[in-house]
Amino acid sequence: MGLGVSPLAAGARRAGQGPSPTAGLGRSNGRATPFGLAQQQGAARCLTSTSITRCKREWGLDVLLPVKKNMDIWADAWALAKQAPWQPWSPPVTPSQAPPPNRPEAIIRRERKRQKTLAANAAQAPPPPPKETLTRTELCPIKGCTSWTECQVPMNVLLLREHYADGHQDQWALMTTADFAEPARPKEQYQLRATIEERRRLLKCFYDLSDFHSRPFHVITAQVVCILLSYTLRQWQRWRLRQQEALAGKTPGLLQRRLNIHSQHVVIYHQHAYTQMPLVTFTREVLQLEPQARARALAKIRKLEESFLTPLDNVRAPP
Repeated sequence: MGLGVSPLAAGARRAGQGPSPTAGLGRSNGRATPFGLAQQQGAARCLTSTSITRCKREWGLDVLLPVKKNMDIWADAWALAKQAPWQPWSPPVTPSQAPPPNRPEAIIRRERKRQKTLAANAAQAPPPPPKETLTRTELCPIKGCTSWTECQVPMNVLLLREHYADGHQDQWALMTTADFAEPARPKEQYQLRATIEERRRLLKCFYDLSDFHSRPFHVITAQVVCILLSYTLRQWQRWRLRQQEALAGKTPGLLQRRLNIHSQHVVIYHQHAYTQMPLVTFTREVLQLEPQARARALAKIRKLEESFLTPLDNVRAPP
């Protein structure tokens, strides 16, 4: 069971497996704590060599973090890279998103016009300066580094060189306890840091993940688990309704409005046949029923109201 939080957001990924069932929980002194181990992209700020070793050996969790230039593993990896092959890297092509179904034609025309205006403005904009124009990126994996003596597990390093149009290079590196097969994998995971940080901010500020009302540890754990389960439920509802937008930047109120039912139909079954009627048409049919049949239809409508994915706003209380 996943908790709706990316395994990267918890600062780790189970080796060879999917999301951890305790992705939102860290550990302190052998006990799970409600803050999350660390985000992978922020691990350099909050993970030590001891905690990285503990993540890998005791919990089977892999950690991804950037390499600081004052570390021995930085100098050793770049020295080894002089004799290692470098590989070109190209950003993956993002498939275009299909428009939502049942979108009104007026909105489709408006969006098409907006995209045409954006393309025209982009064509007229001046090109960026050469020092900001990235021409190519190269990768060099260096596996099994043990230069970080305080860390008792080997680190796999990915070196990156970014070439710009003016001729200068930017060099940086990532290290991970995971044994990656594709060299581009750590870089692609690290690029998720902005989305992960935004999701974490939303969980803390809008889902009350950091607003604890009791000090007992079991109560704090129960609150964190329930909040993350509700977050997963939102994801499932959006997946079921084919709402594929990213959750980053979406507050609970905005998600609730988007999950509310937009088109309502009533399906009537009789023997081996059924009919699907718009709500307005069904209302007219109900008003034309005899009193006894109208009462049975009213009971059925009340059951339908209780089974909606989200409660309707300002529903009048039953008499």
